[in-house]
Amino acid sequence: MGKRVIKFGISEQDINRAIKELDDYKREIQRKTELLREKVAKRLADEAKKGFNGAVVDDLVRGGQRFAQVDVSIDSRGAITVVVANGEDAVWVEFGAGVYHNGSLGSSPHPHGVELGMTIGGFGKGNGKKDTWGFYEDGELKLTHGTPARMPMARAITTVCNEISQVAKEVFG
Repeated sequence: MGKRVIKFGISEQDINRAIKELDDYKREIQRKTELLREKVAKRLADEAKKGFNGAVVDDLVRGGQRFAQVDVSIDSRGAITVVVANGEDAVWVEFGAGVYHNGSLGSSPHPHGVELGMTIGGFGKGNGKKDTWGFYEDGELKLTHGTPARMPMARAITTVCNEISQVAKEVFG
């Protein structure tokens, strides 16, 4: 979609035709902008799903690993579209849990972890400041090292930002 020139004379008929062409162009831009928004959201969701799939939630001391249960969806309302990671495991996979995998207490391997208050050992009872801690599941004590920060949403955003020019060219030509 290159530069568009609308030429017209000063007659009422020419001006009306130019206004109609401009309205048509405006509708075309709005349609393509909506398409771009949809493509970007789909790409973000697809990338995030890849990151959440197979992500470890608990690196159990005995018994292996427990994997994340996260659903990624797209929600559009009017001119706003959001990509949502839904599930109790989403936050742990995104920001990590525990110093064992993620660095020092109070830090965050996530690029926005500190500014969002999602620091290692800073949530709940502070168990993440320990190399190993326990929780009960179905009456059984499970010992864990926490989980490494996989950052599927942050990485999806980085990937799509790096591809945004290409996606825009696909839509706008």
